[in-house]
Amino acid sequence: MKKDIHPEYGPCKVSCACGNRFETRSTLKEIKVAVCSSCHPFYTGKRGSLVIEAGRVEKFQRKYAGTRFGRPVEETAEKEQG
Repeated sequence: MKKDIHPEYGPCKVSCACGNRFETRSTLKEIKVAVCSSCHPFYTGKRGSLVIEAGRVEKFQRKYAGTRFGRPVEETAEKEQG
């Protein structure tokens, strides 16, 4: 490797929003994450309380309520005629 062109690769402290902390190696000194293997639903097998994306479908449906988006064209054409 060429000297003085690569970032320093050393110990890195990772902290999660759930409170879990561990150490790994990276070019950064500290990393803060929202979800880790200790709190992610895939790894824990239970529904997570810190999942940020919860309610995305409901939010989408509220945002586009009363619009043509998501409905078949025939259904919207019938409403417009009668």
